[in-house]
Amino acid sequence: MKAGKYTYQELFVNRYVEQLIIPEIQRDYVWEEEQVKGLITSIINDFKKYQAVVVPNIDSTDSISDQGQLNSDFAEFYKKRNHSTNIGFIYAYSDPQYEGRYFLIDGQQRITTIFLTLLLLASRINNASEFNKFYCVNGHPKLDYRLRESSSSFLEKFIPLILDNSLDDLENQNWYLKSYEHDITITNIIKNVEFIQSLLNEISLNEKEFYDYLNHFTEFWYFDTNISAQGENLYIYLNARGEQMQGNENLKAELLSRISDASLKNDRGLEWESWQDFFWKVRQKGYSNPNTKGLNADKGFNEFLGCITGLKICLDEKSESWVDKQKAVKASSVMMTKNLDLEIIANYIKALKYIENNKSKLAEEYSYYDWVENFLHEFWGILNTNQTNWIADYSYDRLATERRRMVFVWGVIHWVSSALQTDTEYSVTQVFRGIRQYYLRYKNNIRAVVGNNGIKATVNNLIQTGFISTDNKSEEYQKEHWLARINQMDGSNKIESTLWELEDHPYNLDGSDVGLTNSSHLIEYEDDLTLDKLTAIKNTFYICFPASRAKDKANFPVIQSLLLHYGDFWHKKSPHYYENYQLNDWRNITRSRSLPNESKFNNFFDELVESCWSPEKLLEEKRKSYIVEKGYCLRKQLLWYNHHLKERIWSQGGFIALCPFYTIYEEDKIFGLEKPFFNTKGNFVGSSHRELASLLPVDCT
Repeated sequence: MKAGKYTYQELFVNRYVEQLIIPEIQRDYVWEEEQVKGLITSIINDFKKYQAVVVPNIDSTDSISDQGQLNSDFAEFYKKRNHSTNIGFIYAYSDPQYEGRYFLIDGQQRITTIFLTLLLLASRINNASEFNKFYCVNGHPKLDYRLRESSSSFLEKFIPLILDNSLDDLENQNWYLKSYEHDITITNIIKNVEFIQSLLNEISLNEKEFYDYLNHFTEFWYFDTNISAQGENLYIYLNARGEQMQGNENLKAELLSRISDASLKNDRGLEWESWQDFFWKVRQKGYSNPNTKGLNADKGFNEFLGCITGLKICLDEKSESWVDKQKAVKASSVMMTKNLDLEIIANYIKALKYIENNKSKLAEEYSYYDWVENFLHEFWGILNTNQTNWIADYSYDRLATERRRMVFVWGVIHWVSSALQTDTEYSVTQVFRGIRQYYLRYKNNIRAVVGNNGIKATVNNLIQTGFISTDNKSEEYQKEHWLARINQMDGSNKIESTLWELEDHPYNLDGSDVGLTNSSHLIEYEDDLTLDKLTAIKNTFYICFPASRAKDKANFPVIQSLLLHYGDFWHKKSPHYYENYQLNDWRNITRSRSLPNESKFNNFFDELVESCWSPEKLLEEKRKSYIVEKGYCLRKQLLWYNHHLKERIWSQGGFIALCPFYTIYEEDKIFGLEKPFFNTKGNFVGSSHRELASLLPVDCT
């Protein structure tokens, strides 16, 4: 069976298809009344439009009899083109070993629900023979559940019972087993048939015409994966994607079906289209290459809907709505319809539009606002690339990536949406200050989704007090309260802008695993922290570590040489067979203030700021006062080598290793140590390492 668009009946009445099978790896038939009603009422609404349509006549020079046939053919074409119901994508795979059998891997819930509706309608309009002709073969249903043998055998016996209009006598059948009450698929089939029966009883329909409409005007896009033995693997992959292939159109149909007023439904339909337009405009955001192929509005929109579904579950603390916590399954269509409504979606999209519409306004007040574009790149990169499980159980430590993204994206969306819905009128600056806090949390790898430091609590803090944190020991708390104190001062925006620029230096922005600090390792949030002082700190830091060169293992030889005069600032990374000291782990080195008894960097940095000297000038002064001695401690030995070699000591990298394996000498010829000194790039791979003693001038002793 080729891929393409088919009507429902064409799926079953097809020379390639003998049976459509729900394989063992599929989940049960789990749709409940809400999902069934959404699908069936949506189709009924389209059917009513189909009935009411006025087909335009076409003029022709043919005879009167031919003209009538032409009008009839055109009417069918016109109605099918304009008033069919599309139920989305159906995925299946075939296997040469089972000729004529197609194994359904997506679309089970929709296919089964329409199958049951046709079965009931056939019974109600006394059309059992036609149903058997199209949907059964040799007395067996063409739709076959293989989840369990009980599901398959039940359906085979259930169909004749319904066609005989004997549903009320189901439990008295000699083949009806008590164990059926524990089979999820069977119990849902029974419940949904009863519900569809009541639904048809309530609605006035020409059931014969509706039966024909379901057969011939209910359409879908069919895709045959054609990978036989790999079909199960593909199913697992697609299921892990959380029914993404159904797209936002199915959710749209479900949510619009809940609206009875035709005018309001039309307005909401147009609003949905405006949302799709919005996601089309932002589809390229978050990609390093905006010309990436395959970008479309649905990708970001579908991910956004899954995102806010997870957020809604989190805020409502509906743990019973989670899927199996041991599996990483994205938000399914069922979850979306259970947790979302049009108002919820509208409020969160309003938040997204607010961010996009106001992102440039900070440029009017702040001299530095680069972080906004960086934040948006990270934010849209998550939503537009579809790589996040928003229904992951955030109590599991292993799901660190998911939890980190939840804190970031959920925090931003929920904060902005809440700010827009409160009676307080927040300025653009206030809103973006809150956004920045969640951006910094993301950069700091914070994964607190729930609890006193979680999303719900922190947004409530922002709304009620204006501060994200209540922990008076945290940098967040100190910074926010300091900013609040200086907010009324002239030039406060300049101070905040300078602080942002300092925080956004590559060595400061990432506070993960280094005490969650982005700035307090360089400044203390006291009332005497002026713009001039903060500017001096910022400028000095950027002079020491130019941002363009700030990589994880970048060498800044003058700074490394200077720090030797202040203390043991390095970190030991030692395999058992040699000693290795890293002297360019700048994210850790620069945060010495936050570590007990470790203030070497800050002693140097404070002196550099106060002197207004360049690092080169300060190093020159330190070397003037240095007393050359061959001490026995590592620092004195490194100072001795640094005095004689200057910055050549770092020429091969930021690691100093003491190792006996890569030298013609048995000991360090200067200090008589069993392990000579080497400068390396971090290991001894290759031949770039240099023995320090071999770099010394010939006359040096």
